[in-house]
Amino acid sequence: MDDQRIIVETCEVELVMVNGLRIHGETFLQLQGVYLTGPQRVGELLNDEETFLPLRRDGQVQLVNLEQTVSVSLSAELEFDPLLTLGEEHRVRVEPVAGAAIEARIFVNLPGNKSRVKDFLNQKVRFLPFLDNERVVYIARKKILRVTD
Repeated sequence: MDDQRIIVETCEVELVMVNGLRIHGETFLQLQGVYLTGPQRVGELLNDEETFLPLRRDGQVQLVNLEQTVSVSLSAELEFDPLLTLGEEHRVRVEPVAGAAIEARIFVNLPGNKSRVKDFLNQKVRFLPFLDNERVVYIARKKILRVTD
């Protein structure tokens, strides 16, 4: 039997699904790993290759399909990384396919001196981070209807 165990902690998140359903629960983050330089962040988990996100609710673990997830939000205190605020700041209004529009900040500092909102939105990641007051909201890039700069 293998004695190695992955050490995890839980993190409270709120998901908005494409059908408008809001789901509150805890997801699991690795505290250490081969490729981690610190604790895993929710953004890393969302942009990983796996399609299903484990979410604990009411003592049960559910597997939520990220392809059907519009957004995942959590306390900025839990997720904030100074790297999120590197680059040129833009204030934007984001309208997703489900859920309410949000007023948020993004910071753009991409290779090749790309610092436009358009450059940020066209990154090849599944979920993009938006800073909304005291929360970090990850919105699925393919589930954004419109962004006003």
